This record gives sequence, structure tokens and C-alpha cells, in this order.
Amino acid sequence: MNGGRPKGGLTIGISLKLRAKLSLVHAFPPYAITGLISGGNFSLLVTNVYFPLGGLAADLTSRWESLEDFLLSCYLKYPNVPSITGGDFNTRIASNWEALKKSKWWTDPGAQTYDLAYTPTRISKDVKVNKAGVMLYQMTLRLNLIILNGRCPPDIPGEFTHLGLKSNSVLDYVLVSRDLFLNVTSFKIDNAQFSDHLPLTTKLCVDWQLLDRFHPIPVTVESSTKVKGTRWSPALAHRYMDFIREKFSGDQPDVGIVPRDPITCLNSFSCLIEVLTRFFTSPTYGVKKDYFKFGAPWFNSACKLARLHLHTIYNDYKLSGAPALPPSYSLAKKAYKQAQKSAKREWHSNRWQTIISASKSHNSRKFWSLIKGRNTKYPLTVIPAPTWEQFLRKYFSVAEAPATHWRPSNPLPVWPNTDPAEILELIAELKTGKAPGPDLVPVEAIKLHSAWWAGILAKTFDAINATGLIPGTWKEAIIIPIYKKGPPGDPGNYRNISLLSSIGKIYARFLLTRLMKWSVEADLIGHEQAGFRANRSTTDQAIILYHLARKYSTPRRGQLCAAFIDLKAAFDSIPRKLLWDKLACWGIDRRLLWLISQLHAGSVARVRLSSAGDLTNPVPVNKGVRQGCILAPLLFNLFISDMRNPLAVAQKFIHTPRIADYRCPLLLYADDAVLLSYSRVGLRRALKIFATYCHSNHLSINHTKSKVLIFSRSRKLYSWKLEGTKIEQVHKFNT
Repeated sequence: MNGGRPKGGLTIGISLKLRAKLSLVHAFPPYAITGLISGGNFSLLVTNVYFPLGGLAADLTSRWESLEDFLLSCYLKYPNVPSITGGDFNTRIASNWEALKKSKWWTDPGAQTYDLAYTPTRISKDVKVNKAGVMLYQMTLRLNLIILNGRCPPDIPGEFTHLGLKSNSVLDYVLVSRDLFLNVTSFKIDNAQFSDHLPLTTKLCVDWQLLDRFHPIPVTVESSTKVKGTRWSPALAHRYMDFIREKFSGDQPDVGIVPRDPITCLNSFSCLIEVLTRFFTSPTYGVKKDYFKFGAPWFNSACKLARLHLHTIYNDYKLSGAPALPPSYSLAKKAYKQAQKSAKREWHSNRWQTIISASKSHNSRKFWSLIKGRNTKYPLTVIPAPTWEQFLRKYFSVAEAPATHWRPSNPLPVWPNTDPAEILELIAELKTGKAPGPDLVPVEAIKLHSAWWAGILAKTFDAINATGLIPGTWKEAIIIPIYKKGPPGDPGNYRNISLLSSIGKIYARFLLTRLMKWSVEADLIGHEQAGFRANRSTTDQAIILYHLARKYSTPRRGQLCAAFIDLKAAFDSIPRKLLWDKLACWGIDRRLLWLISQLHAGSVARVRLSSAGDLTNPVPVNKGVRQGCILAPLLFNLFISDMRNPLAVAQKFIHTPRIADYRCPLLLYADDAVLLSYSRVGLRRALKIFATYCHSNHLSINHTKSKVLIFSRSRKLYSWKLEGTKIEQVHKFNT
């Protein structure tokens, strides 16, 4: 539990060392949750409970009856599996059995005869009892459970579990089934002052065998599936320069080492990259124990000293055998809380000052590192490799055979040799501080010897342009999953960041300059698209929409109807064959189209599972533009550049609004679309036309996120449908 509060949620965790499977059995929100630990010769039902204080007597009885029914249903589902239940019950069950039976709430628990002969004697330092405590004890009798508090060494005195400022009590318990009691080797209340409640520790001796097939996270896999580079630093830069001199002799090795024959040239380049990949590969280790250590960053030395003083008083009290804590404990606890409060306030103040300083000095790297917080070095996901692979196969699969590259039918136009000066300009455009791709060659290494790299890459690009043979590492993407929201075990709840080869990025920029030049000359991308275009932004589209809304919502004109359409995973879903066919139809340079399609053909993706560099097996990517590739935005804009055409043909039919002499049925910012009409009938027609276009171009509409907004003086809501599915009309819309 989080701080002993129900809003923190109930959790059950297991150590990775167990290599066990933890599955949810049943939940009784917000009071209890039960999981099944399995994977060896021994299985165990684990239940976490939190029952808050207060409430009417009838509600209390109802809650305890519901908890008993909940536990009974779990036990009946797994009748031969032992169980352990623990948590904050907020119950007090007196110092012993005799005192409990004398309480005013005690009643005969039923007509059954309970066998108490084998129930060990329980004692406790808490002499008080409440109604919830009586109900807890009677429930343990009916469910054949044993309370460990005050029964198992070293907790024979029955220590307090809750240390308040005014009084101490036993509110937290661990209960085990009778068949598990003999496996309990120890039970104790730990001296860990994290809150008012002390942690309860139970040790079991069971026959457990490790089964690899139940390992939830592949923390260690074969070395061939590990890719982890070395972080760039001044020391690495010196070693890299020495390495280049040793391997190629001289401060600036002769670029003539690359032969003129294209195939031999590409083979030599592949050998060079293999050597550099080995150089930049860091030794791979399993996940270290230190990675799992935690602690608040504000917890300073003053807090540690105050906590140590508190621990000392508590340990002295336990050794003395006194029935109650000394008054000095309350004073020490107040001092400890005050030290925490002061340390936290000071840390947050210093952090804000550092953030403000980084912002004023325009140090973006430091600013965002502070915003993101401390670097977490535990495994990135809790999803095993096979689950990721299955998800990616389904995500990137296509119904038809994957025809991901364009096959020219006529001889291709001849390109001139690549100028090394152009490569130097492309290298200068690369940003440093970025994670390298599968070949592990960082941008900093390329910039350090940019003239040498420019000569080699110029000849290598010529060989690729002639043969269409793209190095395999340029087609591979390493996906870093970033958790968004929802269940962490669902791969769909992660945003994927793709790491691509730094050298492959230079070649993509090389192709982009030619693709950009052709797209400008062909004038294919219309005024409606503002995404990923120079000197255009969302502000432009917002101003246009604002102008049209003011113009058409006047009393004389009446209204402006707008449909905000969200396309689901648009960049990843466009069919590549259709993209190549569109570009070919529009007259693109056929060699350029061939090379772009070759860069996409046979592309694969692998998910990085841990900070140690563990990767999944490669999964083919047969559709969509490449994630993280600089070509992707322009290719996508070109793919949907004909989206306006069917709307423009029907502009009078769909009542398109006008800006001067220009009719504006559509506004685009990358894959976000806004359909516009000055009538409801016109917007309904526009929605049908838009849905037909999306269907023919294999684009999926996210109906949940798509909204209709009518700019008018009326607040009336209407019914809207898109592809037969209702979409909501709203009075305001936040993108």
C-alpha cells in the first residue's frame, strides 16, 4: 500500500529473483486485492487489505461480511492453495483470547464447533478491543485462518504496529491458512519509521523451484540480443581519436581507402561499421541490485540523524521489555517529522531555483533533465519479449503480401557523383546528445572527423544510389517504450521512441533534400497543410479558424460547423505500396522513389527491454512511414496531399466557407484534420466524403477523440455520426 491510504491503491509485488508468475485472482475495491503466485512446486494466494476507520455500525458489519465472502470465493477457486493475508485492518483484538471474549461485542460466531486446540496462544501489548477486532477474529475462525501477530517469534510480546503521537496500538495483521502456519519461520514488526505504521515481515520456508518459463521479465538473455552503447564523453573522444589513428594511420585517414566498385565499396563500408560498433559497444551486465534502490532526493543528513535517533529509542524500548513506549519517543518522532518537512521544503525551493536558472540561461538540456526528474535504471517495462513481439507483428502487419518497395520498369535517371561538401553540410545539421541506433556510432564521433566521414560517405552514397543496396543497420529501429497511462502490462499504453542509425540519418537527409526540392516544384502540398512545413505552424491554422468562426457566426450568417478529426496511428498505418504508386503517378524522380522505397523495404523493429540493452527479436515492419526518420513527415504530407481534392470537388455541395476567393473545406496540421462548413447539412456531407477518402487510403478514424463544434450563438446539441459511429458535439475543444 501507499502510505496506508486507500487512495494510494493496493499492490502486490514479488521479487524478480523468484522467476514467478503473479496473476490477479480477484479484487474487492477499494478494500482488498488477491493475487496468485505460481511458477514453482509451490503456489500461494496473497491478499492485501485496507479497511478504513469510521462509518455506521451497519456499514461496518456489511463491509466485514463482504470481505469474508470475497476471501471465501478466492479460497474456493483455489481450494488446495495455501493463503496469506495482510494489511491495515484498523482492528484491535485485545491482549489475549480471554480478554477478547469478555468484550461487549463478542457473540457466538455460529453453531459450528471450532477446533482451537491447535491454535497457538496469542498475546499482545494492545489491551484494547473494538467491534471490528471481534469481527476479524470471528472471521479467522470461520475461514480457518491463524493470526501471526503475537504468536510467532520474535513477535511473541505482540508489538505495536501503529505508533501514534497520543497512543500506540496493533492495527496491522498477517493471517495465514492453517496448512501454511507450519511453514512460517518468523514474524516480526520491523523498526522502519516510514510512517505511523511499521512494516510487518513474515518469512516462509517452502519448496520452491525456479522455472525459467515463468520469468516475467527477461532481465538476462543471450549476448547476441544485447545492444548497449558507451556514453559519449571527453575520455571516449580521446580513445576514439587514438583508435582511428591506429586503424587507419594518420590524423586524417585517406578517404581513398573506399574502392570505386559499388559492391566492394559497400562491403568495405560494412566492415568499417562493424569495427566501430565493436569499439562503441559497452560490456553488458545484468540488472544490478543498486538499480532497485530508492529514496527521496530531499532526504538529507538531518533527516537521517533524526531517524537514527528515533530507531535507537525504539530499539531500546524493545530490548527493555517495557509495556509502552517512553515519552521521549513522541518527542523524537515530532523532531523527525519536522526535519523531513524542512528538508523537503528546502529541496523543492532549490530545485525550482535551478529550473528557473536553466530556463533563463536557455540551457534546454539541463532544463528538461530537471523536469523529467531522476533517471530510473530499473527495467523499462514489465512486458516480456514474446508479448512485445506479438503486439508489433499485429501492429505492423498487412493483410496482403508486403510489397514495400517500388520496382522500376524503365531505366532510371543517372545521378551525378555526390559532393563531399554536401555531406559536410548534412553532418553539420545533425544534433548531438542523441542516443545512437543499432550500429552504436554516435553523432559526436561523426562530427569529430567530419571531413574524413564526408569523403567516405560520399563514395558510399554513390554506391547505394547505383545499386539500391541499403545497409541492414539503417533499416533497423530500436524502440524505447515510454509509459503513458493505463495498465502497464498492455503494450498499447506506451509511446514508442525509435532509435535509428546516425549514419543512416545522414543518408535520409541526403534523400530529403531531393524529395523536398521535387515537392516544392510539383506544388503538391496545399495551403490547408501547416504541419512539418517551413514558416508554418498551428498558430496559422488557429488564426484562420478564428477568422472563419467570427465571420460565419454573426447573426446574418448564422454558424460555422467544424469537425475535429483524430486519425488513429496515421503515420504507422499508411500502405507503402499506395504511397509509392501516388508518388510515381505525380512524376517523382524514379531513382529517388526507388531509393526511398529500398530504405523502407525489409525494415525491422526491436524493443529495448532494460537498461542493460536487452532486446526482443526483430519484427518486420511492413506498413507506415519509418518512425523517427526525417523523411517520414514529408512522405506523410505527400500521401494525404490529395485529401482536399474530393472536398474541393464538392465544395458547393458541402457549403464550404470562404476566405477572400479561396474556399477552405479543410485545415490540416500533420495528421490532425478540421472539416469546415457553414451548415449542418454541409458538414454531414463533408464527413461522409472524408470517411470515404480515409477508407480508400487505409486511414482509421478515432471516433472517441473526434468531436464536432458549432460556432454560433445557439448552444443546442445535435446528433452526429461518422462511419455509422456516433461522435460527440462539444461546446469547447482542446487539442
